[in-house]
Amino acid sequence: MKLSFKELEDYSSSNPLQINELIDLKDTLRTRFPDEILDASQIQLTGTAFTNKGDVILDLRVNGTVTVPSTRSLEPVELPLDFMIDEIYVLTQAAEERYDETEAVFIVENGVIDVNNTVAENIVLQIPMSVLSSDEAAGKNMPKGNDWEVLSAEEFEQRKEDNKKVDPRLAKLSELFNDEDNDD
Repeated sequence: MKLSFKELEDYSSSNPLQINELIDLKDTLRTRFPDEILDASQIQLTGTAFTNKGDVILDLRVNGTVTVPSTRSLEPVELPLDFMIDEIYVLTQAAEERYDETEAVFIVENGVIDVNNTVAENIVLQIPMSVLSSDEAAGKNMPKGNDWEVLSAEEFEQRKEDNKKVDPRLAKLSELFNDEDNDD
């Protein structure tokens, strides 16, 4: 889906272009972000686009689902999407400088906004730093191998406490080592 500055000239904030589109970004997402996106449902876009002082304001709600790898085991995890895109598109550097640094402002070449590209990039930004399957979040199925395993913080602390406890049969022996340390 592409929007042209020229086509949007007739739309203002009081009479915006209504957007209600179902787009398929599966191939785009998997090609551009193969390590982050394994699969994607169709994406529902609803919102508006309009011009204001020659700039285009895009307000979209994005709904869909992407499948991403778990950050712990790389197992596929479905991640629901429901977020807003509020961006401003301008044609020149001078127009960009009219806006505050906290606003999302982009300079557009050739006067055409590639909405699919915008949505794809924003989807990737929505992926959390830590993605866990339901089993992993519950502390089950921690990865392990030969002579190693992943422990939760609670399990680690418990094992640390267990290692501090001395077998009562060896308590006298541990006192002997303490006495030798004090002799030095």
